[in-house]
Amino acid sequence: MSKERILDAARTEVIRGGFRFSMNDLSKQLGMSTKTVYEFFSSKEDLLKDLLDASLAEIVQKEQQLMSNSSLSIPSKLRQALVMLPDDLGMFDLQRLSELQRYYPAVWSQLDRFIASHWDEIRQLIHTGQASGELRSFDTDVFVQVYIGGLYRLMEQPAKGSWNGSTLSAALQEMVDMLLEGVLPKEGP
Repeated sequence: MSKERILDAARTEVIRGGFRFSMNDLSKQLGMSTKTVYEFFSSKEDLLKDLLDASLAEIVQKEQQLMSNSSLSIPSKLRQALVMLPDDLGMFDLQRLSELQRYYPAVWSQLDRFIASHWDEIRQLIHTGQASGELRSFDTDVFVQVYIGGLYRLMEQPAKGSWNGSTLSAALQEMVDMLLEGVLPKEGP
């Protein structure tokens, strides 16, 4: 039995039904004792922290690949970086994020710290784009705060009964489009 196998089963449970599964449910699915699961993870919260760590590591890796892609323009890199999510969106579904915040505040806090602090690459990209003229001059700190504020509002909406099943990916695309392109129609040639 491997730690990765347990994480894969937990990921499947999150996708299937959110965070309401128990360690006992997980052990039954894996055909092992609950004690064995607890040998790898001292608590369900520790298991969820490891799941989140894997998702965040994937985002960091994808961002590094994006930033090193010399065939993309700076505006294209910026757009892609701002909508980047892990391939496995189980924990990043809007309803799941609401559950995570409510029932697992320590795991939520880990995600919150990542969102608030993981801006060095994007700040550098913006500054490079401004210096080259590919981006207009604007206050990067305000931009980051508007993005973070918008992201948090998107993540809060399921708890308030809205979004009608929209995914975080779709909502994030819409927000980034407005942030980068504005809401006014483009003027003629």
